[in-house]
Order: sequence, then C-alpha cells, then structure tokens
Amino acid sequence: GQSLGYGFVNYVEAGDADKAISTLNGLKLQTKTIKVSYARPSSASIRDANLYVSGLPRAMGQKEMEQLFSQFGRIITSRILVDQVTG
Repeated sequence: GQSLGYGFVNYVEAGDADKAISTLNGLKLQTKTIKVSYARPSSASIRDANLYVSGLPRAMGQKEMEQLFSQFGRIITSRILVDQVTG
C-alpha cells in the first residue's frame, strides 16, 4: 500500500506533542518536508496531544513513523493514511 503522505500521532502527554512539533515540523525526509501540527481533537482526553503530520514520503511505513515520533513520548495510536484502492 502506498502512503497518501499524511498521518496522525496521538500522545499520552500533551507536552510530548509540543516537543514533536517544535523538533519535527519542517524536517526534510528524503525529498519531502513534513508539517507537524495539532489535529482537531477527537475527544477531550487527547486534546493538544493529537498531531496531524503531512508531507510524509510515500515510502514511509507505519513502523518508521512511530520510530520517528516515539522519541518524544509514549504514543497511544498512530496511523498513516493509505490509498483505499491499493491498500
């Protein structure tokens, strides 16, 4: 399956999301520059801990994204959105 170039990371602690944004926003990965920002919270329990990540390299997989973001804190969930036709 090919990545659509964006995904989400949900941290346990809001401060960890802050660190990830300040460190990774604008990072160049391969030929892409990623944008990391707060996502609209899906619930009050993850407000300010839910990140939207865009500009991911299409070859980046779930495991690589989790490795990149896990250095900032414990991740509740993460996912890379993929093409629905090719999976």
